[in-house]
Amino acid sequence: MSDTSTTPRRLVVSGAGSGIGRATADLAHDAGWSVVGLDLRPDGDARYPVLACDVGDEESVREAFAGVDRLWAGAAPDALVHCAGVYRFAPAVATGAADWDAVVGLNARGSLLVAAAAGRRMVAQGGGSVTLLSSIAAARGDAGEPSAAYSASKGAVEALTRQLAVEWGPDGVRCNAVAPGVIDTPMTTVSADPGAFAQVLGRIPARRLGTAAEVARVCLFLSSADASYVNGVVVAVDGGQGAA
Repeated sequence: MSDTSTTPRRLVVSGAGSGIGRATADLAHDAGWSVVGLDLRPDGDARYPVLACDVGDEESVREAFAGVDRLWAGAAPDALVHCAGVYRFAPAVATGAADWDAVVGLNARGSLLVAAAAGRRMVAQGGGSVTLLSSIAAARGDAGEPSAAYSASKGAVEALTRQLAVEWGPDGVRCNAVAPGVIDTPMTTVSADPGAFAQVLGRIPARRLGTAAEVARVCLFLSSADASYVNGVVVAVDGGQGAA
């Protein structure tokens, strides 16, 4: 980012306990942002407040944002990066209703609940930025590690992104999504299987996994004033896999 003095200063990051969420919150904190994290299991070692939040539960989200209000004395977030989610893989024929609801409920419903809680505050203050986390799985099927529920949930996140961009754009609130490829985080499973890992690398033009920090930098850019005319887009951070 070219001018941190013009970037928003108050950022909420969900899923701040690990992976991309933690990397985004840490990066923003180091850049001088006021950060509040949300996580199912708050990390007491973080350098910023992390509030307990089950993003798939409406009351939990309401309570978490009430806590954000208290921490910032009623000031609205300038930006939200929603990273909390779950990944489970299974063939479609082995995916029952409970499995579907667990994944889609957390990833898609959680995106709506958290975005809406932040968005209504941003609309009231006259501006802000929401960044949701999609995945390459929304655009590409995967026979090697199939997950109908996860792919569908991330497709829903991208549709939600476009809808919120249109609804909130006139009020100065932007909504974008980031679609990571295979990122080296605790959620990644292919690295545990050397054969599958080699096959995945062969499909990525960059010939390596991405890092959480690389995704975090894109999330923070979209949250900043440098992206002030970027609205309703999905930015792939996948090493070129989507083009291969």
